[in-house]
Amino acid sequence: MDIILNIDRNIILYINEILPNYPFIQKIFSIITQLGDSGVIWIVLGIFLLLNKNTKKTGILMLITLILGSFLGTHILKNIFERQRPFIQLNLQPFITAPNSFSFPSGHSLSSFIGATCIFYTNKKWGIVAYILATLIAISRVILIVHYPSDVIVGSILGIIISLITMFLFKKFEQYCNK
Repeated sequence: MDIILNIDRNIILYINEILPNYPFIQKIFSIITQLGDSGVIWIVLGIFLLLNKNTKKTGILMLITLILGSFLGTHILKNIFERQRPFIQLNLQPFITAPNSFSFPSGHSLSSFIGATCIFYTNKKWGIVAYILATLIAISRVILIVHYPSDVIVGSILGIIISLITMFLFKKFEQYCNK
């Protein structure tokens, strides 16, 4: 565990040393991270999918999974682990407005990978695009010094797992109802 904490710390310190020299990168990743604020991009996409009769089931599934992920990640796990954000622990200035919640796991990563996994489930081509966006949002959290790399990795994996479990249960429920 110390190895992971040291890697996390060293990556954040390196970013803090290098990034001030590249304000345009800060700006780009600030915009990317805003797409993931409160899962808004994924909620909007979920509603869009819900309104289309061909993707209605995916929209429902995505919105339900986002609610479950938010509850689990933001309201349960963050409060269990109570991990301070890197800018607090390392006494650094984040490159965006400082979030006031705990760091682990990353809610942006969790919701982004929930959204991407649900989209991939319906449409592989658009799912790949969604995974690219989800990855950029997750990376932005580290680049902007508001999360450690392990926060976003766990958040991303958790988002995929929650989505897969929800999709599996949804299929079982459909099979049960269709009997």
